Amino acid sequence: MRIRFLTFIVSILLVCGNIFSLQGQENYEVRRITFQGNKTLDKDFLLDKMALKEVSYLEKVFTEKEPFLYSEELVNLDLERLIRIYQSEGFLNARAALHPLKTNEKKQTLKLTINVDEGEPVVTDSVSITIQSKTENIDSLVETEKITKELELVEGKRFRDEAINNDLRIIEDALKSQGYAYATATYNLNLKLDNNSTGIHYSVNPGPKSYIGETTISGNKNVSEEFIKKQLKYSDGDLYSKSVLNETRQNLYRLRMFRVVSVNPEKVPETQKSPIPVSVYIEEAPRLNTRLGAGYGTEDKFRAFVDLSYHGFLGSARRLNLYLKHSALEPYSARLSWIQPQFLGMNSSISLNPFINRKEEPGYTTRTWGVNVPYTYNFNPRLNSKLTYYFEDVEQLLEAGDEEFSDFESDKFPYKKSGVLLSTVFDNSTPRFSPSKGMNVSFGFKVNGYLFGSDFNYTKLWADFRTYRKTGDVILAFRLMAGGINSSDSRQFIPVEDRFYSGGSNSIRGWNRSDLGPKRESGTPLGGKSIFESNFEVRYPLFWRLSLVAFFEAGNVWEEAYNYNFNDLGYAAGSGIRIDTPIGPVRFDAGFPLWNEKKRPQFFISVGQAF
Repeated sequence: MRIRFLTFIVSILLVCGNIFSLQGQENYEVRRITFQGNKTLDKDFLLDKMALKEVSYLEKVFTEKEPFLYSEELVNLDLERLIRIYQSEGFLNARAALHPLKTNEKKQTLKLTINVDEGEPVVTDSVSITIQSKTENIDSLVETEKITKELELVEGKRFRDEAINNDLRIIEDALKSQGYAYATATYNLNLKLDNNSTGIHYSVNPGPKSYIGETTISGNKNVSEEFIKKQLKYSDGDLYSKSVLNETRQNLYRLRMFRVVSVNPEKVPETQKSPIPVSVYIEEAPRLNTRLGAGYGTEDKFRAFVDLSYHGFLGSARRLNLYLKHSALEPYSARLSWIQPQFLGMNSSISLNPFINRKEEPGYTTRTWGVNVPYTYNFNPRLNSKLTYYFEDVEQLLEAGDEEFSDFESDKFPYKKSGVLLSTVFDNSTPRFSPSKGMNVSFGFKVNGYLFGSDFNYTKLWADFRTYRKTGDVILAFRLMAGGINSSDSRQFIPVEDRFYSGGSNSIRGWNRSDLGPKRESGTPLGGKSIFESNFEVRYPLFWRLSLVAFFEAGNVWEEAYNYNFNDLGYAAGSGIRIDTPIGPVRFDAGFPLWNEKKRPQFFISVGQAF
């Protein structure tokens, strides 16, 4: 007995037995739609499925968005639709009814309130898988218990139509990745209406074992067929594997030479032929890419950049990149990168990056030239590590009266740095520019000097944790960051550009950039060897592309290494506005220092979320 048939019958009975009292006026503008009783499915999810939408007055005025007009027929259809949505989400006895309408006769607008009675959901009480095969014994090849653990609908989970379709794909893909290209799966339900539970039994027909046949490549113009074939993760005659074909497609995309990649097995379900030919179709990306950008921010003032990339440099998949940038914080910066993908393996790359820049931060001014040689390894799309060797020749412009250089006669302090930096990032947060779920965790460990030779010997360690969660319409964002620097030199000197600083648009927003923490006698930021920062943000959508943010933050920087005095934190609170754009949200923030003699609020304009 299929659950879809049952939900269809229940839906028809509920609709036929419901009499709605709709007292609104036809063609009044729908100003707002609210729900009551929707404990499981949030408003945005339900509105997305409805024909009627709410359009606020501000949206109508500023975005010229056409309002939706009230129609009794549309409302009835939407109420039926809501019931079907809930039933597909496992609530077989769900009901939806319209409250009396709130109308504004003068403005000819109305507000809808829909009451939802979800009822009890159907819960999965058992899951089993049977593999039907008359010709092959595949129990030893396919571990059904392992597959079951990957399913979404396990014991105790609410039944959902979308989830069971996804689970069918998981089961089929598990077999298709072990040689059974024509595997199909179906399911039967043992529905128990007396206690709102169901058992799920999957029946799998694996079909014959299949192998990969000849691969044909098309669409390439500048990239040779021989080079593309080297990127394949399989060979002719290998056991068929859907996961390997997917890895091949991802491998080709990672080269950044193609904008379209299709790896298509030419299966024939009617004959279930084997071996199975594979067709690889590509569309090459332009060899030369140019990006230009300009903008304004409170901290970096006017900024501009030019980004030039050439793909296929000296043949194969090598890339050459030139990046030029200007801002108030970085008057000039030039970086040339030669990138060699697939260095010592498919998942790794190495680069040679000579650079020169000038930085003018609130606490220091430096001119630096040098070279970085990063080796990057991608464990998977979410996790990567990078080991970088660096050499830097730095010249710091000294501030008059700086007590750190009281015995130094020149106004410039030159020094050299050399060492390695190990960094690791795990990021499953989405979407990219303004995450609403997932987390981002990064670690860094820097060794300067010692065996690598340098004017100073020290280590630097830091970690940054960010997490995002959506609750209804609200997004909760949290960040925690800490770090420390330890020097083995008698003078304990740390170069100014490697010290920790706190305060600013991406830090503690009750203070200006680098303004929280130790100061020189002149009042400029000195930086420190220890840092702790914590940020909490509540993001709420308003209308159109606007959203409102409220935040609370705490942090500080200390002069001593790994010395954290939590009784000496700076606190800030504030709010801001976000405008979504294709390059990320443009934000306007106002931060207020708390429990501090510094009472003046700070204002920031920038692009991108604070964290």
